[in-house]
Amino acid sequence: MPSPQPVSGGLAVAGQGRQAASLCLLAVMALELLARLAGSEAVQVAAHGAMLLTVVVAARDLGLREKYLLTLCSGLTVLAFWLHPAGGAVVWAGLDQASFLMAFILLLNLLHEAASTSPSVARCGDYLTKQPPGRRYYALNAGTAMMAVLFNFGVVSFLVPLIQRGIESATPGDARNPVREQRQVSAMLRGFAWCVIWSPTAIAPLALMELIPGTNRHLWILIGFCIFLGLMVLGALEDKLRFRAYRPQSGRIAPVFPKAAAFRFLLACGWLFGMSAAVMLASGETVVFGLMVSCPVMLVGWLAVQNRGAPQGVAAATVARLRTIALVNLAGAAPVAITLACSGYVGRVAAALIPAAAWARFLGLDAMPDFVFLSLLPVSVAALSLLALSPIMMAVFFGSLIGSLPVLPADPTLIALAISCGWALSMTLSPFATVVLLINRVGGIPPRRLTWQWNPAFTVLAALALVPVFAALTGGR
Repeated sequence: MPSPQPVSGGLAVAGQGRQAASLCLLAVMALELLARLAGSEAVQVAAHGAMLLTVVVAARDLGLREKYLLTLCSGLTVLAFWLHPAGGAVVWAGLDQASFLMAFILLLNLLHEAASTSPSVARCGDYLTKQPPGRRYYALNAGTAMMAVLFNFGVVSFLVPLIQRGIESATPGDARNPVREQRQVSAMLRGFAWCVIWSPTAIAPLALMELIPGTNRHLWILIGFCIFLGLMVLGALEDKLRFRAYRPQSGRIAPVFPKAAAFRFLLACGWLFGMSAAVMLASGETVVFGLMVSCPVMLVGWLAVQNRGAPQGVAAATVARLRTIALVNLAGAAPVAITLACSGYVGRVAAALIPAAAWARFLGLDAMPDFVFLSLLPVSVAALSLLALSPIMMAVFFGSLIGSLPVLPADPTLIALAISCGWALSMTLSPFATVVLLINRVGGIPPRRLTWQWNPAFTVLAALALVPVFAALTGGR
């Protein structure tokens, strides 16, 4: 029987490995933010280095998905230097995108660390999940979409703990809690997914407007919002039909609205948005960048509020919690962060290697009816997202290809709308979608369960519903 010493030593090595991964991830966040604030190429190189070092120190925790993506990145790097006349610039652009996405998901994850221990979050969740079943789907779907206008992915970090805490608080240990979680998280995911086709602050539209000339953003928002409303009703009907045999618990008394908890929650939301807007205006960057800068600031402030009255004092308790988050909890996010970074790299580099004009001639886009092209585009974006490519990057990938064509195959606004619809489809179809990975991180729901088990019927119905929509918008051409 082995002595305890080697076991203890092994644990120490494992602990040191997690701390090393945490420190690398901290460096990626700090250096990426500093590089974007200062516009320094040297700092950006350091951010790239910290990202690559993260892959090395977290290698023992990587699964098949991460290894596949890293292999794909390596192959594309070789192809970029071999086939592209400016291979170095292509690889650099890919590294830029990769480090940004890694820092992005890590910073957003900080909100969950504070939300998971917030008493106000628990009380609001208890109230939210006890709403009458007939209104619950619409409340979560529309509420998520509206909040996402302000917070983007941050809304997921807020709402997933709300839902899970509310369910467990309302019916602790109930055998039907998994069904409640499935219905409520799915409603939230669908609301978030389809808000990107109209939200003024969604990432994909901000990128596509630069890639596809001639887009009318106001018309895009109007059409997208109408599609969103139709799909919200369609999703509610699908949910009701799917769970028609499920009988909600009867005789429950609706809870009293938690005014104080709701006020504190809204105050936190306002605090986050206010900081994000201030950073956005001061830096001239997007609201996404403002959100990234605001997340660590909000984490410290939120934890300090929670630690009021702690025996050791607010400062000591807050510092202790921050140490745990930074040196222990953060390491668990390494696989997800690496997945997103690889997806970003693959999307950017692959787009640079494909000749757009030859691709369009091969597919016969000139002869294809507009509504057929527009209906196939979302399905294509969603299908390719199954190759572990981030839906965000698939939107950029298709936008780059189509935007570089001499003659666009359809109206530019409708093309941009169709690509964003593909991004929305990806979020309920692909286990590699950013929001799906974030829900897995903050709520522990396996990505394949969330997409392939909980939402396949809705995804197919949504894709089919787009066909008559685009036919009407193009007059059947």
